[in-house]
Amino acid sequence: MLINILKLKNAPGEKLTFNFSKQVENIEVGGQLLKFVGPVEVTGEIVSRGNHFEVKGETRAKILAVCNNCLEPFELTLAGSLEEVYTRDEDFDVDSEMIGFTGDTLNIEPEVIKSLILELPMRLVCSPECRGLCQQCGANLNITQCNCQHDNIDPRLAVLKQLQQ
Repeated sequence: MLINILKLKNAPGEKLTFNFSKQVENIEVGGQLLKFVGPVEVTGEIVSRGNHFEVKGETRAKILAVCNNCLEPFELTLAGSLEEVYTRDEDFDVDSEMIGFTGDTLNIEPEVIKSLILELPMRLVCSPECRGLCQQCGANLNITQCNCQHDNIDPRLAVLKQLQQ
């Protein structure tokens, strides 16, 4: 996702709009492989501020993930926002939040991927009602009902149950 900014180089205040649709490689986040289903879509604009270039836009993608409860694959739509400031490497300061670049093109792909990763939920589940797997037999409780006995007793309180009997 390279954007040529030659037109903006010596024109402070000028804007350039962009629109990308690109297939991206699969990524691993938190030990889980996320597969992109279809292209990642990015729209936005770049505003020249002299030596700095402000990039603002919206990102969208569909990923194929595995549910943390039932271990079934499911599709998840992610929509994020992009707000970054790029500066030439000679003006780059390590302590600033700006991103350095050289030449006449900006590579926004790493920032697009980061904006999508930030939109991932803490726990990937196929639906809020997902019942997960049976802890004894491993059956998917969304599909079938198992006949296992479920005594969900906190082991620290097991002594109280013995007193009750």
